[in-house]
Amino acid sequence: MIQPEAIARHFGAAAPHYDQHARLQRDVADTLFGFLPPQPDVATVLDLGCGTGYCSERLRRRLPDCRLLCLDLALPMLKRSALRGVDGSLVCADAAALPFAEASIDLVFSSLAIQWCEDLPRLFAEVARVLRPGGLALFSTFGPTTLQELREAWAEVDGHRHVNDFTPAAALLAAARGAGLQVELHEEVLHEYHASLQALGRSLKAIGAQHLGGGRAPGLVTPRRYQRAAERFRAQGVGEGGVPVTWHLYYLILRLGD
Repeated sequence: MIQPEAIARHFGAAAPHYDQHARLQRDVADTLFGFLPPQPDVATVLDLGCGTGYCSERLRRRLPDCRLLCLDLALPMLKRSALRGVDGSLVCADAAALPFAEASIDLVFSSLAIQWCEDLPRLFAEVARVLRPGGLALFSTFGPTTLQELREAWAEVDGHRHVNDFTPAAALLAAARGAGLQVELHEEVLHEYHASLQALGRSLKAIGAQHLGGGRAPGLVTPRRYQRAAERFRAQGVGEGGVPVTWHLYYLILRLGD
């Protein structure tokens, strides 16, 4: 289980330098914005897992007259949003326990946040509860082959987990439909090149996305095991670009019936 306190702590620590390393996160958010209708009729918008406010800022520009709610579990992330000058109400809360009234929100926008939620049925039930009839929710999240190169590098080194598990499409669809939401799903695979296992680890830590789940090795990994994993990782490289690390993306368009 990924404890909310650990998530908040890791992302809070990453907040001061998150934007410097979050190029892929911005690219994914930009793609998710492409699923937003050209002229959505919305009065209240929730940026769920707003982080440092990149999406909140874009939502404000796109919907200048809306009431904008910016929610994140990590208070330091919200403080970075405030420093960015985001014009919205900042809310520190858990996505699976939304502090909003029923049928009070027209649009939920959430880019790369729900992969940190263990209880997806509860999460989508909360989304359905706060959406107004006819409301829209747009989500991006990671699929199961994300970071498969990192997983394979450690596979024969030890029996411990070094990569978070990501939910397959069937489970996402079942959780959303179980909450009474209509679902449309799109899929994409992107690659980032990393020269070494150490470089990838630094990149993940800089955005707070290191492995937080169970099954981790107790204590520190020995230098010998790390070196073996680093060699296996490097062996997956192609040319001078380094190792093409997989990011498997799902984009979900959810609607609540009238």
